[in-house]
Amino acid sequence: MSDIEITARTLNAIQQKQLNVFADVLIPGGAGLPSASEVDPDGNWMERTLKVRPDLKDVLLACLAKDGEPENILDQLKNSDPEEFDKFAFAISGAYLMNTRVRMILGYPGAATLPSPILPGEAESYLDDGILDAVINRGNIYRSITN
Repeated sequence: MSDIEITARTLNAIQQKQLNVFADVLIPGGAGLPSASEVDPDGNWMERTLKVRPDLKDVLLACLAKDGEPENILDQLKNSDPEEFDKFAFAISGAYLMNTRVRMILGYPGAATLPSPILPGEAESYLDDGILDAVINRGNIYRSITN
């Protein structure tokens, strides 16, 4: 999984099956796109999501711990606590949209590095008000960093 190492699983097998049902309520697929559970049946993309956003873990687990049908649970959560619903939906959609297959279908290759400066002549505008004059007049400085 590239540069993000997954060591321990957040969800057990039962929770993962539950999550797949919840995810498919939010992202059922269609119009040429797969459902959320189709692209992440084992929860690998969700693990990546939680690795970079551990603050979403408690929301996810709390939602999975509720009794009832996933559609009803999500409707109740959306009405009673829209902020928690948004966090849950963000985790699901984040895992979904990180998936390479989904990005390819959508025609989105992922984040690309933008040129710097973005606009021609942009860098020169930083010299106009003299804010960098002290740095330029100081000249090149090199300081060795040793351990």
